[in-house]
Amino acid sequence: MALPVAPDSDERDGAEDPDTPTGREATGARPLDESDGPGSAGRGTGAPRASAAVRWGVLGLLIVVILGSLGYLGARVVGDGTGSGWGRVTSAFSGSDSLQSERDDAMSQARQFALRVNAYGPDLLDAKTGQMPKYRQLVEAVVTAKFRTDFENNGVPFAEASVSQTGVKRTTEVYSTGVATIDSDTATVLVAGSFTNSYPKKKGSTTYVTGTPEPYRFEVSMVKTGGKWLVDAFTPAEASDTGSSGSSGSSGSTGGTTGGTP
Repeated sequence: MALPVAPDSDERDGAEDPDTPTGREATGARPLDESDGPGSAGRGTGAPRASAAVRWGVLGLLIVVILGSLGYLGARVVGDGTGSGWGRVTSAFSGSDSLQSERDDAMSQARQFALRVNAYGPDLLDAKTGQMPKYRQLVEAVVTAKFRTDFENNGVPFAEASVSQTGVKRTTEVYSTGVATIDSDTATVLVAGSFTNSYPKKKGSTTYVTGTPEPYRFEVSMVKTGGKWLVDAFTPAEASDTGSSGSSGSSGSTGGTTGGTP
């Protein structure tokens, strides 16, 4: 029997080992299918492009919403009648609140007016003239020229007569102030407090009997003149609610709710 011819080394080397990966399996390449072709190279970029378009669309929508909200708030601030609209809008971004500073100044002047107009007594009276020049000076420093005329004609003579005839001494305490309305050159401030009248135990006595504190509330109309807030008129809060116009008459600086006949 003839023996089979042994394969030479080249044939042995070329034989495929069933356990050894070959071709595409060795390189990890996927098999070709129908989608592989000249036009298939750009198909994979469609999803990223669509995603970017969605993101830009959402961003644009957010910008529109933000701008619309700012416009609405700006219109509300400008039109609400409680102050300088543009100043309020810009102060929200600048970190400084100029409107609040104006409010504080107006309230401070209204407080000073209440403290000065309701504080007088024999220590301010000039016995020779029967007048209180220091009292006049203190009050007139925080009021307009128009108010000063009314005060000198109707207010201060009543106070001076009261002190001269009865020796009354008046003190006051301001509880609170608040701005009702304000713009660039006018403001309305509400003031609440009480005054107390004290009388000598007998004529010529230096011993005083202190009365009961009398509460008051009044509305102060203010005007900004020369960069300074000044009182232009005021009325008891109850009278202003009924539409009464206010000034410094006998029911103002020395009468009514801010003062009274001793």
